[in-house]
Amino acid sequence: MKGRNIPFKKNMIMGTSIVLAALVLGLMLICAVRTLKSFDDTVTVRGLCEKEVPADRVVYRINYTEKSNSLADLRTIVRNNNDIIVKKLTEAGFKSDEVRVGNASYDDRYTYANDVSQITFRYQASQTVTVFSKNLELVRKVQQTLETDLVNQNILANTWADYQYLGLNEIKPSMIAESLENARAAANEFAKNSHSKIGKMRTASQGYFEVDDLDENTPQVKKVRVVTTVEYYLK
Repeated sequence: MKGRNIPFKKNMIMGTSIVLAALVLGLMLICAVRTLKSFDDTVTVRGLCEKEVPADRVVYRINYTEKSNSLADLRTIVRNNNDIIVKKLTEAGFKSDEVRVGNASYDDRYTYANDVSQITFRYQASQTVTVFSKNLELVRKVQQTLETDLVNQNILANTWADYQYLGLNEIKPSMIAESLENARAAANEFAKNSHSKIGKMRTASQGYFEVDDLDENTPQVKKVRVVTTVEYYLK
């Protein structure tokens, strides 16, 4: 009888072990499912950061056109005009290395005319003189009178200033940090309203930095903008 009880006890122990193992495995699976399910609960938010900064460079362009029936005469006119414009700019206070004279573009208007008899001047030249300067106030001052001054020299020119901001790399880190803080604040507000808490960051993507004029009347002031998109786990 004792020999028969030994296999029975072994079977009982083995069966009990299997049952306990199954229970433990079941509990582990339940915990794993709950954990994985919690990973599915996320919130995606955006953090905005905007700053107003003064432009730190201006590109000031002076453009004019001239016409003549003699190509040689037209080239002379353009050279003389360039000399007059450069002289006025340097006398106004711009440094010589800030002023650049581009290559003139010459056209033979006969080449695309249907009726050359309607054309008074055969050749036309387009020329641009450009100023690259950090002296924004000087550009604004010169811009007020230059076109009139050139008219008095028989030069009909159009001028416009492009104000730029080149210091973007200096403010990028602080703006990204601020946009992330704003994104986290938005996530916290969402979690509070949904009776949960935010966990670790799952994904994050930084948008492009945009630099625009503050408005059409103040192009010398720029608005820099960046939006960061962040996804957080909820728990």
